Amino acid sequence: MTEFLLLLLAHVLVDFYWQPTHWVADKKEKKYKSRYLYLHTLLVIIVSYIALHQWENPLPAIALGIAHGAIDLIKISFDKKGSLTWFIADQAAHLATIAFTALILTSSILSGFDTLITWFNTPKTLATLSGALLSLSPVSFLVGILTKPWREELSRLAPNADDNLASAGRWIGMSERLLIFVFVLVSQYSAIGFLIAAKSLLRYNDKSTEPGIPPAYISKKSEYVLVGTLMSYTCAIAVALMVQILSQKIK
Repeated sequence: MTEFLLLLLAHVLVDFYWQPTHWVADKKEKKYKSRYLYLHTLLVIIVSYIALHQWENPLPAIALGIAHGAIDLIKISFDKKGSLTWFIADQAAHLATIAFTALILTSSILSGFDTLITWFNTPKTLATLSGALLSLSPVSFLVGILTKPWREELSRLAPNADDNLASAGRWIGMSERLLIFVFVLVSQYSAIGFLIAAKSLLRYNDKSTEPGIPPAYISKKSEYVLVGTLMSYTCAIAVALMVQILSQKIK
């Protein structure tokens, strides 16, 4: 575990703090011809070597640095728009190589995988993961179906209103439900109250003076947001409570 944390610290420092913006831009533009790609790889090797402080054995740091550079090259070659999917895939690949290197250093690859499989196959873990996933997209679809009549009513009131960012409401809802799910599992119900209070600060700009936006739209939009929020919170709390009950019964 110590080796993993040391390599993780080195990765965070090199990838997010010691990689200037112009390095990233040059890598995206020139791909494998960018000198900063190789300089970044060398920096990963050096910092990883220092972090591990196994002076007689530089091979793990060298292997990790080369793997890091290869992963970065794949990302900049295929990720044209800087998408979230590629960012997550890139970091997941880095974490996987760090974990693999740490397991080799501790000579516990098989036992490490056995521990991971044993943890994953426990009913509590499966219930928690299933509950977390259920709280995200499935609940989004459910709330979307339940609130559809009010969205249609708002569209009729102000057909030309453009006061929402694309998919922002869906991502906000999933983030809130995930937080609530975690808060319930760790019995931090007061934190849910804090989240509700923070959400209550949400205010919509007054559009009553704008052409084509009737005054009724403002109040009905606020009610729509309130209904959707309460539905979302209720589902997240219900799922978390079910996971808690299942976890207690199947210990």
